[in-house]
Amino acid sequence: MGTGQNRNTNLDWWAVVMVLGILYQRCCYGSCPEDELKTREESAEVVLTGTVEEIMNMDPVHNTYSCKVRVWRYLKGRTAVNGEVLLDGGNKVMIGGFGEPEICDNQVSTGDTRIFFVKMAPEYMWPAHKNELMLNSSLMRITLRNLEKVEHCMKGGPGVPHSQGCWECLRYH
Repeated sequence: MGTGQNRNTNLDWWAVVMVLGILYQRCCYGSCPEDELKTREESAEVVLTGTVEEIMNMDPVHNTYSCKVRVWRYLKGRTAVNGEVLLDGGNKVMIGGFGEPEICDNQVSTGDTRIFFVKMAPEYMWPAHKNELMLNSSLMRITLRNLEKVEHCMKGGPGVPHSQGCWECLRYH
């Protein structure tokens, strides 16, 4: 009797080890690699916190869309956002690029508050996206720790490497 129970216990243990291994691999070595936070911040013209107020301009062919975002705070690049980009009295902007396959975490719903890393839409995207900001990299959830990390990167501190462990990967999202 004890042998059958021992085999079940061993199988259960191996199942747990396999599941943890798969989760670790998906977390840190998933199919959508993300640049280090320092690189993401440096390549963005504007970094802001905001809340998605409206989802619009859905493209059913490419599964992309734009969002009207209420800006709460500019962490970088406030001067790059001029009067032509600002909407509804100056506290909202249009951000495009949601659903782009090159950007890992880029799906939002109305009411989501995030940290956005964006650039001005390039001229080749005009007139459809003129005066629109475009996602430059994945969104970040708003937490005190994430805000501190982004601010630290902008002050010239070193970026946090992606390889510091699985829990570190999850902290960015």
